[in-house]
Amino acid sequence: MSHVRDIERLLYDTMGLDAETLGANAIERAIRVRLAALSTASPDMQDAPPYSRYWQRLQQSPQELQALIEAVVVPETWFFRHRDAFTALAQMVQEARESRRGTAREGQALRLLSLPCSTGEEPYSMAMTMFDAGLGPNDFTIDALDISERALAVAREGLYGRNSFRGPPGTMLFRDRYFSPEGENYRVIGALRTQVRWHAGNLFDPSLVDRLGTFDYVFFRNVLIYFDRDGQRRAIVALEQLMRMGATLFAGPAEGGTLTSNGLAPTGHMQAFSFRVAGPVRDVKTSAGPSRPTGTLDAFRPAPPASALDAVAQHRVALPHVSHISPSSAQAQTPLAPLTVGGPSRTFAPVTPLKPPPDSARADVFQQVDATARTAIAVQLTQAQTAADAGDFAGAVALCRAVLAVDRASAQAEYLLGLVEDAQGDAQGALVHYRRALYLEPGHYEALVHCAALLDARGDAVGARRLLERAERTERADTASRTTTESHDQTHRHGNRHR
Repeated sequence: MSHVRDIERLLYDTMGLDAETLGANAIERAIRVRLAALSTASPDMQDAPPYSRYWQRLQQSPQELQALIEAVVVPETWFFRHRDAFTALAQMVQEARESRRGTAREGQALRLLSLPCSTGEEPYSMAMTMFDAGLGPNDFTIDALDISERALAVAREGLYGRNSFRGPPGTMLFRDRYFSPEGENYRVIGALRTQVRWHAGNLFDPSLVDRLGTFDYVFFRNVLIYFDRDGQRRAIVALEQLMRMGATLFAGPAEGGTLTSNGLAPTGHMQAFSFRVAGPVRDVKTSAGPSRPTGTLDAFRPAPPASALDAVAQHRVALPHVSHISPSSAQAQTPLAPLTVGGPSRTFAPVTPLKPPPDSARADVFQQVDATARTAIAVQLTQAQTAADAGDFAGAVALCRAVLAVDRASAQAEYLLGLVEDAQGDAQGALVHYRRALYLEPGHYEALVHCAALLDARGDAVGARRLLERAERTERADTASRTTTESHDQTHRHGNRHR
């Protein structure tokens, strides 16, 4: 029976599955199904015990491993499962289109990903949501990934029985518009089928991001519950690689705690179980057309500004009583050795590796960071500010994320992430990070100013004025503090206005 444990470990390494989450003896039952399905064993293995014989077969046959995965993975899904997520998606894409209107990004298609997509109900629901939100066929693309070839075959066929349509009759109106009846079943219409591209694959495949690119919206629902803690961390890291800066991740109802404890923030949409994460902008590689540049405003407008702050100023109306914060007025910096990143034509300061604290300390977002790590963090934040001001947004984000991996209570790192998103025209993503910065440090001057500007641009004059008043109080307090304590160490006061 020891080989059952070996097989459980093989499934864990292959797909992240924690056997205990399936219930007692679930893997063993799946093995028995496969043993029964196999007609005869190899002659030279007749004398071996069944589980030993099957273990050898798994090691020799990728096809049998796939067959075992099919026996373990039992799809259970239906159209518009957890409907609030799709309602939130419709609202988000409409806001994204509005924020892009009049910019160079207006014509860019939104990219969505469903994984695992199972038998296709989820990605087809995503496509229906996008059409119902007013988007046309050229406004979005959907990629759908699953490890089960059997499930993908059903999805590609697009023919569904009544079990895929669950809910009161009033919620089934979409079936009349997007499906045609075939006997007792229903087939998706052609307009829906052409919006989804199907892929066989595994989240933990390191080449996945090169195959698929990165996405604005990712549905990864009811999967983390089948992983242990280490598997959940691995999955979240893999997901972040697939997500564009400011992308939204839709999860299952029981997975919010896992995501927030790993640094993601809820979007605030009730019952949508949606979260936002910031990460480096990466090339989007598709089957047609050239890949996009990485990490700078070249991907969005012909001539990038000199700094992230200038980029923000280009697409925002100035608020009253708020002066521009010049990066040249920041504290003096010690020259750092350059490191070529992303190509020989650009250089910026290297990322200094930091050793993260143990899990027990990491659980507390307001963890204490020792003096050595704090010094290294201050250097990295300075480097991130320099990279952002130089227009190297990918470098700035990488540095900020390195800081947050060690000190999740770094308001300056959150502010800089917001600044980068702001510079790239993602107002919603910028607001998320500015607000997180203000939660961590209520008197963060720059976050107050930029958050106020975004609120004003949205028509929330009252909210903008309230934040500006807080910024003015912060500035007065800062002036008084400098008058009495000129020698205060500025490296510990990132949130106050730099002079």
